Amino acid sequence: MRIGIDFHSAEREGTGNCTYIRNLVENLINIDKENEYFLYVTNIKYKYYEKFKNIKNVYFRLIKTNNPFIRIPLLGLKTYQDRIDVLHVQYIAPPIHKGRLIVTIHDVSFLHFPQCFGRFERLRQRILIPLNIKKADKILTDSNYSQEDITKNYNVGKKIEVIYNGVAPNFRPLENLENKKELINKYCISEKFILFVGRIDARKNVPSLIKSFLKLKEEKKIHHQLVIVGKEDFLPEQVKKEMKTMKYRKDIIFPGRLPEDYLPIFYNLADVFVYPTLYEGFGLPVLEAMACGCPVISSKVSSIPEIVGDSGLLVDPLNVEELSCAIYRVIYNSDLKKELKDKGLKQAKKFNWYKTAIQTLNVYKKILL
Repeated sequence: MRIGIDFHSAEREGTGNCTYIRNLVENLINIDKENEYFLYVTNIKYKYYEKFKNIKNVYFRLIKTNNPFIRIPLLGLKTYQDRIDVLHVQYIAPPIHKGRLIVTIHDVSFLHFPQCFGRFERLRQRILIPLNIKKADKILTDSNYSQEDITKNYNVGKKIEVIYNGVAPNFRPLENLENKKELINKYCISEKFILFVGRIDARKNVPSLIKSFLKLKEEKKIHHQLVIVGKEDFLPEQVKKEMKTMKYRKDIIFPGRLPEDYLPIFYNLADVFVYPTLYEGFGLPVLEAMACGCPVISSKVSSIPEIVGDSGLLVDPLNVEELSCAIYRVIYNSDLKKELKDKGLKQAKKFNWYKTAIQTLNVYKKILL
């Protein structure tokens, strides 16, 4: 079987699409030495790709542009050159291509939070995703919630299947944390901090987290800092304006997007991970936090209850009082903190990329029967 995978998202570090495609392909290649993999990329010299050198059944194919109007049709042409049997893409497929088509749709956030997307991207997804769903032989998604959401908005029939994401092995409890504190010190972070990780956009609900933190600083006099890790895509201008003059501004740290090998250290050192998201197709950061033994507080909406189970505190993400009370309970109740840590570690073990790859490979095989 000749399997083509649109791999260009592997070059977009810090995104869920990148995490998904990297871990999926790495595990597919580890378990499958029989089939051939053709990876379509836009920068063949990208450093990450060095790990695939000398793997006999992996072939890189270069498409020298990131312009989707050119890149995607060229990808389709190359599938004919490579005589592809199965083509696997995320969200958008070429209009013409060789082989059976599998499309992974992680979520349809562009329908619920259009303000998180540029005008062109909103239009592109609204037009092309329904067309791709119609022509796909199989739709893959990350959670039962996403399956229901996609099914509610589009006529997908029985072609949709849920395959959960995993968590990479580097997200785990670490030893000798004292030696790791140098890392957070360079970002001016104290030993006690509350952590958020994710793209800072409207659906991540960061303003509610900031309000909850300020409430705790003012009313409970907590000694913690709030560390907000991630690329800033959107933070309301009113929040930015207020932050310039707010009383506890120095205790809110924005280190930006961190190198991937830093994240497990931050999860391990944090007192609690708080993720008050309004919408998720899966919610990788909560899984990463649990796998590192960090207590989790998140939202009782969308896919989060499905992924977290009873292993974290789930709250109304727009209720600042409820959110601040949950944070206070965790940081000052050592028994609760230990309980959430133990439950989170157990829950995280249910998700792994090896299982994701096995199930995805089975879909590749079945689709050709």
